[in-house]
Amino acid sequence: MPRLLIDTAKGRMASIVLALVTMVAGSTGMASQSETVEISITAQQGFQFEPTELEIPVGAEVILVFENAGIMGHNLHIPELEVMTDTITPGKTETVEFTFDEAGTYAFRCEVPGHAEAGMTGKLVVQ
Repeated sequence: MPRLLIDTAKGRMASIVLALVTMVAGSTGMASQSETVEISITAQQGFQFEPTELEIPVGAEVILVFENAGIMGHNLHIPELEVMTDTITPGKTETVEFTFDEAGTYAFRCEVPGHAEAGMTGKLVVQ
């Protein structure tokens, strides 16, 4: 009979240790995934974005505010993520949200015909 009590106690201890390990691992993962970064990119006159390069932490949830300060319609496209804003008129903004799961350099561009070729490109560096 005492052996059964010892086995039961060992089982409870193992359950407690497993629960603690799970809580610690879970909370560590949650901390790294909960970061939110808000960035702004503005389409300027002269077929350019401002800024043309931004750094973003890997795994962060990104809120991108795209503003058109130009004199014609523009959009913003990140091909590798299949993220694209609508073509917006001057003075308007659009917000898109996404996450970079992998480090790297991601290009963005205006997809209005001729705009990227005229210089409306940039890059997001994810580290």
